[in-house]
Amino acid sequence: MMLYIYISMKKACLFFILVLPLVSFLMCKSSPSADADDSSKADANTPQWAGEIPPADIIWGVGIAIDEKQSNAMWTAEKRGKESVGRMLKAYVSDVCKEYAEIPQEAEEDIHDKITQAPFNEAAAVLRWKASNGAWWYRVEYAKADARDFLSGIFDEEEEAFPEFDATRAMQLLDLRMTVEDVPFQTGGAEQP
Repeated sequence: MMLYIYISMKKACLFFILVLPLVSFLMCKSSPSADADDSSKADANTPQWAGEIPPADIIWGVGIAIDEKQSNAMWTAEKRGKESVGRMLKAYVSDVCKEYAEIPQEAEEDIHDKITQAPFNEAAAVLRWKASNGAWWYRVEYAKADARDFLSGIFDEEEEAFPEFDATRAMQLLDLRMTVEDVPFQTGGAEQP
């Protein structure tokens, strides 16, 4: 009797050793391949344009909002898109300040504050999209020429307040930074601490 149980257990183990890998292989094979069409992987709550790269002369900002009242969600999404443009300008200014080491800390903080307070009314909503979950997505665009003019005015004010600050040099560094091929920088929603 023990021999019979031993042989049965051996057969059962052999069965699992041979069949289990085959079943696992077949289950993996049935999942979509990595080469599958991107439309099958698309998120129903993300617009197709969310991953696009802006033209060289434009800054894009993306804002997302969800609210029971659609008008509030739309207004908030557009506002967040404009705030996203402001964060991009702050990133440009931070790069300029790293290159231009002599910028007084107070001037850098003042520039960032002025960017934060700007409404960016020139940034126009060019695309909007409502997701199936009710969230509104807005893409706003702001011309780099407008950004340059805006920051030039701020740099001139800082030069008056801080004689050691050279607005011309800062603009040269900004122009250099803005012409460098950008990695897509798009944010939305509330600013993270």
